[in-house]
Amino acid sequence: MSFQHPAIIRWLMKINLGCAVVSGIALLLMMAAGTADVIGTNLDLVGLRSHPVPAAFEFVATMMVVSVFMAISLAQARRAHIRVGVLVKVMPPVLRKASALLQFGLSAAFFLAIAWFGMRGAIHSFSVGEVAPGLINFPIWPARFFLAFGALLMGVQSLIDTLGVVSQRFIVPLSDDELPSCWVSDRRSRSDNCKPCRLLSSATTALRSCRYSC
Repeated sequence: MSFQHPAIIRWLMKINLGCAVVSGIALLLMMAAGTADVIGTNLDLVGLRSHPVPAAFEFVATMMVVSVFMAISLAQARRAHIRVGVLVKVMPPVLRKASALLQFGLSAAFFLAIAWFGMRGAIHSFSVGEVAPGLINFPIWPARFFLAFGALLMGVQSLIDTLGVVSQRFIVPLSDDELPSCWVSDRRSRSDNCKPCRLLSSATTALRSCRYSC
């Protein structure tokens, strides 16, 4: 396998992994806010005054957008999305390649369209200061920007996957065996002394295990 553009693949995966970390943090915050709201709402069951968390619903909704759209591109790169490959497995190589081109091409067009209209909506939302009214006027525009950025990243990843069907230079590595040896050794030497790198490595291993088990 030829790696004529290792820098492109490296930076793409770095962005994907960084966004996946943001997604995980958003998921933890969503769980914490939901738990705190449930506990505060039901304090009257133990004789205390109930006190729901203000704007908990809006916060959870925002974190849900972040958790989904910040991880969708890495899932695409790792082929971790749910797929039904019954027909693809029996296709001849030519039809299988055409199917992959159609799949990735349509995915790129769809998510780039979402990114385009999503960014326009996010800019408008920010310009008018759109909020969800309540005890706390919770801003909505951050979720719109996260949605647009995640869709853009997914669109770019799908474009790279489309190019990878016709050229091995654009194939995103799925394991260390598919990476250049200098990159693997450099990444391992840095990750041994870097706690965030170890966390990213654990997350990547979990996603890879899910990919192969499915």
